[in-house]
Amino acid sequence: MTCITAGVAVLCGALVSCGGSPAVPSATGLRAGANPAEPEHNSTFAAVTESPQPAAAGGNDPDERSLRFACGEADAALVTVATRLAEQQTLADAELDVDGISYALRAAGAPYVWPRAWLFTGREGEVEVAKARMQRWLGSFSDGGARRCGLIVRHERDSRLSVVAVAVDALADLEPLPTRARIGQWIEVRATLRVPASEAKVVVLGPRGAPHPVPTSFDEGRVRARFNADSPGRWLVQLLGAVEGGPRPLLEALVFAGSEPERTALVDKAPGEDALDPEGDPRSALYAMVNAARESERSSALARESRLEALAQAHAEAMRRARKTAHDVGDGDLIQRLEHAGLELSAGENVAHAASASLAQRVLWASPSHRENLLFRGFDAVGIGVAPDPDGTLWVCQVFATTR
Repeated sequence: MTCITAGVAVLCGALVSCGGSPAVPSATGLRAGANPAEPEHNSTFAAVTESPQPAAAGGNDPDERSLRFACGEADAALVTVATRLAEQQTLADAELDVDGISYALRAAGAPYVWPRAWLFTGREGEVEVAKARMQRWLGSFSDGGARRCGLIVRHERDSRLSVVAVAVDALADLEPLPTRARIGQWIEVRATLRVPASEAKVVVLGPRGAPHPVPTSFDEGRVRARFNADSPGRWLVQLLGAVEGGPRPLLEALVFAGSEPERTALVDKAPGEDALDPEGDPRSALYAMVNAARESERSSALARESRLEALAQAHAEAMRRARKTAHDVGDGDLIQRLEHAGLELSAGENVAHAASASLAQRVLWASPSHRENLLFRGFDAVGIGVAPDPDGTLWVCQVFATTR
């Protein structure tokens, strides 16, 4: 029997706009003889992004009905992604593609962040074994909000049973948002939070230029915002909320202005990622990528600061013990931890949990709400903590500060 899991989690340090970013690459196909100004329609990409998308608890397969009921509230978009994963023949032999899973969610019209995937292969009739293992997996994470799940069961020809589950904890739900727009069209963003929050803000990252917050109203858990898709290409929309444990992304959506969605996930590597030694020290790799990111946007390099590193390392280890990615996992938020260490500094923090240093930095770099700390010109120092997990993943904390 084989079980494989995958997931990436990141948090940002503040409800603020982020620094500059390079143009987002675009990949659209053209029909033979078609007008080059008219990209080929990608019929596999949903027309709108919205949540939830209720789904039946299972078809005629009693094993699938039993497992779906145990997994959580069924969501049609998550079922679609689980089905696509099950159709890939190499899943049992290869690491799950986190970028691909996230993009598959967008293609299915889901705004969920922090998706987790789980695979099981065993003998026919081992549904109770699969259920017990799945429930242990589901119990290994909790982001709050509403637990939603997509699950597919396959009965193989060789009397083998395979199960694929994709689960999320939804902290907010999004009213229908178009995935395609005219250049210059105003886009309305409306969402409802599923957890208490003291603040919420919508941040957008356009095809070029800096990520930036847009005017956002937040009242009794309802969020409304509006932005103009004034450049052709891909726009990433992110709702950021100050919830228990600190600020974090609550949902994301893609809008394509005057263009069509890519048919496969584009892997936007973090600056400096290609120059890394894959066998090298992850902390050194993260320091190198932080300064490569700043160099890419003409910001000065950050000095490595031992006091900040000790602070970051302690928090990375605290997250590992708590099995939770957050700015406060019982050891206090960043302000409290700075005060306890006797440090009076202007500071910011990014935290992540990922399979490698490069993947941690990649998701931080790709998120509109995380680049502010990476690129903020007022910071001159950084400390990075890395806590390896027994499962091979890394818990990462980056603390940025102004020391002058």
